[in-house]
Amino acid sequence: MTRHIRIGESTSGLNVRVLLLDELAPRSCDALWQFAGAGGMHQAIHAMWTGPEISCPIPAANFPALLDLSALPLENATSYPDEGDIAVVYAPPNAWKGQPPLGFFDIGIFYGRGARMLMPMGWIQVSICGRMVAADLAAARTACESIRRRGACALSLSQDT
Repeated sequence: MTRHIRIGESTSGLNVRVLLLDELAPRSCDALWQFAGAGGMHQAIHAMWTGPEISCPIPAANFPALLDLSALPLENATSYPDEGDIAVVYAPPNAWKGQPPLGFFDIGIFYGRGARMLMPMGWIQVSICGRMVAADLAAARTACESIRRRGACALSLSQDT
């Protein structure tokens, strides 16, 4: 079954369709699908360390009901996301030194080349669970560059049926 989600942000005009990579990252895709099905807005910001990425860290208090990410494995893992990749990582409370004492699920939207997952605490890996639809990539890149210049934003996630 082919599934898509849509990621949007009104001020920049971001409106990108994302193909979920169910065969490569089934559990990560299911988690992202549940977030998209719950709707709502999520705070996001241009990433500081990873390069061309909009980072959307969702605190555990905002997880959809009954979503348990405690055993979410790495799937289709990389430390070098590519242009158009949608990456996720779950960080339980106190996973990294200096992290606030809460868990979060981070959705990374990679809109350009040269990204790397080198964080202040060292290299991490993420699960690549989606790809922007090729026809939407150029417009998404322009929108993400607008977000980078403006700062924080609110992203919408929805299931695209």
